[in-house]
Amino acid sequence: MGNPTLNLKPGAEWVSESNVDVARSDVDFGTGGFCEGVAYDVLAYYRPYTVYKNGWGIYIIHLAMLKDLERLSKVVLSNHSGVERDEGLLALIIHPGVVFLHELCHHTLENVRVSMGIGGVYDDVDEGLCQYTAFKLIEESSGLGMIVTPYMVHHGDHVHIYWPFYWPFETVIYSHWRYPLYIKFVLLGMGSIDKSLIRKALSILYRWWSLDRAGLYRPVVSTKYTEDFLARYLEQLRGDLVPFLDHALSRKPVNESIWAKVDFDGKEWKLTCKQTVKNQTMR
Repeated sequence: MGNPTLNLKPGAEWVSESNVDVARSDVDFGTGGFCEGVAYDVLAYYRPYTVYKNGWGIYIIHLAMLKDLERLSKVVLSNHSGVERDEGLLALIIHPGVVFLHELCHHTLENVRVSMGIGGVYDDVDEGLCQYTAFKLIEESSGLGMIVTPYMVHHGDHVHIYWPFYWPFETVIYSHWRYPLYIKFVLLGMGSIDKSLIRKALSILYRWWSLDRAGLYRPVVSTKYTEDFLARYLEQLRGDLVPFLDHALSRKPVNESIWAKVDFDGKEWKLTCKQTVKNQTMR
């Protein structure tokens, strides 16, 4: 389905469409960051394998995700929302994919740092890079962002995207709404969605999560990253995006697939992380 370009360069930023205006979510990303040994992102978190020998992986915070999706649905599907119905539906559908890809990128960054011998598993600027990566992957995919399976290339930063695969999000959202026929075709892998519509849906999430305001979660690639580091990150990302084969198709420090380490957390989380910490050391 084409060769999307991620444009992973220091200073790159994903910018929302200017004509999208929706209400704001109650999700406060200002409480996110690295604390309690996890990369805590309010709707989900990543437990690093260098910190946890057992139980590492991606955890979707089920109650928080459901609450945010239900609130978003009431806003974008309202007759007075000012949002086109197709755009609102697509925003709901890609919502879990953005969250999942953000967490997967934390895993990729851990792999890169361990492989390069860099101390620490987290830097506060990682949140912006992970958000940027998730938004760009979905925007450039011409699909729904529930899975990205890249084709390995040896030039530029091109990534091939194939569909469909929406586990583990089916129980979160797919039983709640009935979609237009063309969206069902995409879910079945029989079609694609125009990039302009995907950008509108992503812009809804951008506004909904208040990513236009200053903070760690603004989708921008920090200038703290070197081009060499970002090249290593992209190469590792290509491998990590291959479902259940990432540990076999890429050189990574842990011999388990991140795709087999995804789970739901049924607890209610109320953490507030300090966002002034520049780098978290391994423990």
